Amino acid sequence: MNEAQESGARRGRDRLLLFLASGFGAGFSPWIPGTAGTAAAALLVLLLAQTSLPAAATLFCLAAAATAGSLALGRPVERILGRKDPGLFVLDEFAGYFISLLTLARAWPSARECLVAFLLFRLFDIAKPTPARQAQNLAGGTGIVLDDIVAGLYALMGVVVYRHVLHNPPW
Repeated sequence: MNEAQESGARRGRDRLLLFLASGFGAGFSPWIPGTAGTAAAALLVLLLAQTSLPAAATLFCLAAAATAGSLALGRPVERILGRKDPGLFVLDEFAGYFISLLTLARAWPSARECLVAFLLFRLFDIAKPTPARQAQNLAGGTGIVLDDIVAGLYALMGVVVYRHVLHNPPW
């Protein structure tokens, strides 16, 4: 392979990595890419809710895949773009959002529950409560995704409260 071919192959690989890290392009939004990434994840959940796939297993697999992808892509994408935790990297938002919907329920979340999860996840992702802010300072993919996992766990607690107390009160 000559130098031009190697350069072309590297550019192609870099484009693929950026496409995946950007949540299939959502992270290229010129306005609030993290919110655009979370919205893309919510849309995916709403579409999957129309299938016969098992909700809990599917959400768990999506969360695991997005987390693993974020860990694997973090350092290469930072190298390609020359900066830490670039804004277009929103696969971590997918991971956090999917985590925010991991309840023990057997059914897919309703559109209203998806909206509650969306709002809570964005709130906690922006506010970065402890230990999310500290986790963000870690290197590479770990720092990119860990703060979103924490935000997703906080949002999950809020979704559980919404689902079991506010939406279906025991009284």
